[in-house]
Amino acid sequence: MQDKASKCSNHPGTAAVAECAECGAALCLNCSVPVRGKVLGAECLPEELRGELPAPQATRRDRVRFAWTGVGATIAVVASVLPWKRYGLGSGLFGAWGATMRWSILAGAASIACLLLWALVSIAGMKPGRTWRGALRILAILIGVGAALHLLRRPGFGPQAIGPWVCLAGAAIAFTGTFFGPGVPGPLLAKVPVVDSGRHGEQNRLVQGED
Repeated sequence: MQDKASKCSNHPGTAAVAECAECGAALCLNCSVPVRGKVLGAECLPEELRGELPAPQATRRDRVRFAWTGVGATIAVVASVLPWKRYGLGSGLFGAWGATMRWSILAGAASIACLLLWALVSIAGMKPGRTWRGALRILAILIGVGAALHLLRRPGFGPQAIGPWVCLAGAAIAFTGTFFGPGVPGPLLAKVPVVDSGRHGEQNRLVQGED
């Protein structure tokens, strides 16, 4: 047990009453944190409590942002049903689809995949970590790329209809929604508060232990 003449490693002017069970640092009464029958210092406490602390909760802003991804994907899916050309190929309903391969099909397929993945994460209550956010972001980019390339390299002749423009708007909204907070890895404990263990019962236990 710690010598009575020794001083706390964090507070040199205060006598130590115990030592950290992990690193052996001298601890005063205020720096001593009893955990599972042993005394730890603030620096060793996070490792001891790892896995027991609650995960960071999503804020209302995070949830709203994540909902934007679903809204944007839904808009893009609806856009694939609209006409993509004023006349000719892609001028009727489901203008993004057809037997001929073109960029609008990429936008439509990516929008459906994005909406399904977003629904899976939302309904199943899965944690939207980096992997999910990255996948949703890539799909949102593919939606925008497909719609943009359709506008730049439209099949056939004739003016564009409203479909690709609505799809671009949905892609932008979905992409913005992928920058949400939940699931972003971070330090388990950014700062461990010093626990005041100076309650009478704990004080007596520590003092008795040093004798």
